[in-house]
Amino acid sequence: MIPDHDFDATVHLLGQYRDGDRQAVDALYDRYFDRAHAVVRMRLGQALRAKIESVDIVQDAFLASLRGLDNVSCHNEGDFFHWLCKIIENRIRDQADHIHAAKRDAARERPMEGSGPSGDSVFGPLKELVRNTLSPVSKVVRIEEINRLEAAIDALSENQREALLLVRYEGMTYEQAGEKLELTPDATRMLVARGIVALSKSMGPGGGA
Repeated sequence: MIPDHDFDATVHLLGQYRDGDRQAVDALYDRYFDRAHAVVRMRLGQALRAKIESVDIVQDAFLASLRGLDNVSCHNEGDFFHWLCKIIENRIRDQADHIHAAKRDAARERPMEGSGPSGDSVFGPLKELVRNTLSPVSKVVRIEEINRLEAAIDALSENQREALLLVRYEGMTYEQAGEKLELTPDATRMLVARGIVALSKSMGPGGGA
């Protein structure tokens, strides 16, 4: 479920920032970090998650958003987070384009060179999701839960995944999400419901086996 943020606190922090309190932005972004991080992880997908540090995308998007904080207009919590999500989408697209361009360049320069196994640990992209206060056993359990959730979301159809992301993670209404997906609100609601059922089956006992 999406956290129930206090929009008045967001407006207050925006006001402090615009009045010259640059430290207010730290508190503002701290309120949205976990939610933005989840959106990044879901939007990256399996292939890009192995190549891009999700925390870097969040931080890059937050830095880019600084240029618009003085002028952003928002009437509710959803408006502000949707604005952040647009910046996040642009940063992910830029990183994906960069990776694809680098792969094309590498292929031209080393046409006979094989792609050996990555030296990065499989836990590398996930390390930022684990709180330092967790015990070693808890960290392993947390990583396994994240892996299962992300694998289950990756297995959804494209429309189900996008509808679920827009409504349950980004906080759009069915009307807003349907407009973006070019679907009716009822069709969007059905996609979300089916996605939730599919996730429940995958994440339940014995799911995905």
